[in-house]
Amino acid sequence: DVSLAPGQLRVREKGSAGGHNGIKSIIEELGNQGFPRVKIGVGAKPHPDQDLADWVLSTFSASEEKELTKALEDAGEAALCIIENGVQTAANQYNGVRK
Repeated sequence: DVSLAPGQLRVREKGSAGGHNGIKSIIEELGNQGFPRVKIGVGAKPHPDQDLADWVLSTFSASEEKELTKALEDAGEAALCIIENGVQTAANQYNGVRK
């Protein structure tokens, strides 16, 4: 998610695709937006004129990759928390997490 700082998590109960084609595809397949999601921040593109897709799909630096690895672990824990304890508990525990 480009609206979150790199590695930052956000748990949501539901929502729109927000320009994300993968989420758009899931919404189309399910026929609704009512499914939980765990977002991981990649940060805003560094230059306003840079293509958003190029930014999101670009290669991470070594330090960003280290941060992303931790964020992916936290996102997995957040997904398990959603299953075991519900979306609200997971949101309270993981929103804004950036370890």
